[in-house]
Amino acid sequence: MRIRPGVVAALGVGYVLGARAGREHYDAIMRQAREIRERPEFQGAAGLVSAQAGAAFQRVRGLLGAGTESPRTLPFRPLAAHSSNGVSSVSAH
Repeated sequence: MRIRPGVVAALGVGYVLGARAGREHYDAIMRQAREIRERPEFQGAAGLVSAQAGAAFQRVRGLLGAGTESPRTLPFRPLAAHSSNGVSSVSAH
């Protein structure tokens, strides 16, 4: 597989532009994102989306028949230890 000169040039230009933007630009973007996340409108929308996602998860879980058991309440079954000949040393349950 050959690397095309255009790809190398594009990577070089991207690197140079990214290096010029530098840490200050990154910090400005992160500051703006933080300000948006802290706005009451965003917090309300995020809470609503989270609640709807939780309800949808519970509906899907009910449709799939997962029941009320959590993985922590399922019985423990140890993994079978195999010898070099491939025969299991633990009996089946």
